[in-house]
Amino acid sequence: MSESEATDTRAEAAPPHTGVNRWAAVAIVGTILVVLAAAALNWVTVDRVIYRPGPVYDTLGAIDDTNVVQMDEDLETYPTDGELYFTTIRLQGGPGDSVTAWDWLMAEFDSSLTVVPRSQVFPDDVTAEEVKEQNVSLMQHSQQDAAVVALRADGITVPEKIMVAQVIKDAPADGVLEVDDEIISVEGDAMTDTETVRERLQQVAPGDSAQMVLRRDGEEVTIDVPTREDQDTGRTIVGVYLAPDYEMPYDVKVSAGNVGGPSAGLMFALAIYDTITPGYLTEGKAFAGTGTISGNGSVGPIGGITQKMVAARDAGAQIFLAPVGNCREVVDHQPSGLVVVPVSTFEEAKEYVEETAAVDDPTSVELPTCQQVLQGVGDDAPSTP
Repeated sequence: MSESEATDTRAEAAPPHTGVNRWAAVAIVGTILVVLAAAALNWVTVDRVIYRPGPVYDTLGAIDDTNVVQMDEDLETYPTDGELYFTTIRLQGGPGDSVTAWDWLMAEFDSSLTVVPRSQVFPDDVTAEEVKEQNVSLMQHSQQDAAVVALRADGITVPEKIMVAQVIKDAPADGVLEVDDEIISVEGDAMTDTETVRERLQQVAPGDSAQMVLRRDGEEVTIDVPTREDQDTGRTIVGVYLAPDYEMPYDVKVSAGNVGGPSAGLMFALAIYDTITPGYLTEGKAFAGTGTISGNGSVGPIGGITQKMVAARDAGAQIFLAPVGNCREVVDHQPSGLVVVPVSTFEEAKEYVEETAAVDDPTSVELPTCQQVLQGVGDDAPSTP
């Protein structure tokens, strides 16, 4: 066989050249596997809820062309300036919604998101409609409490009755107190709000009875109500939910669009107060915040503080008012460029806004921090329930 014939034979035996070397083939196969894995992860759902930053809204402005704060025409109002943002979150994975394994994986790599088991947020049998109804109810109560706090801060009297809203089954008060009972006094002391009832009960030894004067069906009655110790807190309880019944002197409305829940109460109260008092509370600057509000002005913790801080920072706010009860989460997740001020009452929040609004650079003012709060109370620092 000649050399030329041998060369031709080898050429015929060699496989055709594809133009893809071994490493390229590995890369192609790897890419295909990744695409298939991602597709599979997008089909599989997981029992998780993802907290995402939501939009922010200016309580001194309007939502869908409707002013957030709307005042009774008989109540004198004043011009406002600047912004008092209330912050929101988006929950993915609630009733009627789902979180895929891919969503979960991506969220774990995003510091602005929080992933928790679904059972921590929603009961198994709750529906989307029930969640919506509850959030609407909580928002309505929040708006009314905010109006009460703002009016009282301006020196306007807002009388209230302390009503039994619910009696817990098998609790000490079950069969003794009734829904719509008005609590007038406890152990001889006149009650002014729901908190005074709770405080007075702590002077009663668990297991003893607390004498209460009630108004029931229009008549005053005196009843000895059994108590017991709450196993979780050690506090003296009777086992009822109380709710204030306000006698509003003015019609104050808050329109928050389709936003639900109680967490905007503090910012609503600040906006109402700014509207009914002379001068500019913010002096034209942008503030943001969150927190529930009760009729006595106390500020309570909320969920999604991490996402709300991010949303506030991105909206341009420099100062963020946060409930003291959220300080553990604030310390762990406070975004750069945002000064977070812990508050426990409406008066504290108002004073901090006034103090920082009065200077050119609000961030230059020495304000309390969540680090100081936690250092001050150590292991007993409050946290979100």
